[in-house]
Amino acid sequence: MINLMINKIFDMENEIRGKVVNLADLPKEKTALIVVDMVNGFVHTGIMSSPRVVRIIDNIVAINERTYGYKKIFFLEQHDEDSTEFKTYAKHCIKNSEEAELIPSLNCGATLHSNTTIIHKNSTNGFHAPEFKMWLDENEQQIENYIIEGCSSDICVKHFAETLKTYFNEKNLDRRIIVPIDSVETFDFETHDGDLMKVISLWEMKSNGIEVIDTIL
Repeated sequence: MINLMINKIFDMENEIRGKVVNLADLPKEKTALIVVDMVNGFVHTGIMSSPRVVRIIDNIVAINERTYGYKKIFFLEQHDEDSTEFKTYAKHCIKNSEEAELIPSLNCGATLHSNTTIIHKNSTNGFHAPEFKMWLDENEQQIENYIIEGCSSDICVKHFAETLKTYFNEKNLDRRIIVPIDSVETFDFETHDGDLMKVISLWEMKSNGIEVIDTIL
């Protein structure tokens, strides 16, 4: 039984691997980059931080540099001390704390240009942030391609990507939601195995119409 389950996981990983996208094939004026929760509290410091996420920083910085001038959203998680989310997750990313700040590698002029929108969110799903809904109202007719990167692949990235995809499905709009495997990551904690949860979440996203790719060339 255990061997069968392991083989199924390998099958799932094989299904999500092997595809790449060329940035040159995504028109600048029709493409947006979405960076999810690359804040200190999920990367460098605090109970929810993970060295696994540190390993994707270089890839995310590289994509951001290559997409200078594109429309971008940076989701930054932040909470009040009495956030309802703390009934599910450990206390993290309190407003005005170091944990709630964008990581230093991304907090620079080369990344935060005039087309970058910073959106603070109070839940795992940035789609529900009022500022994102305003942004979407203004841009959904123009933007056809959404590149999503960041953390965690099985929580905040997955929740946002699938909600965005189903939103467009409801409106019968054909939009590409692209998730590069080398630019998303999750964490290890007790029975939450990062390798396993990353494969499962990416496979589920692919099964729901999201383009899961190895990398962006």
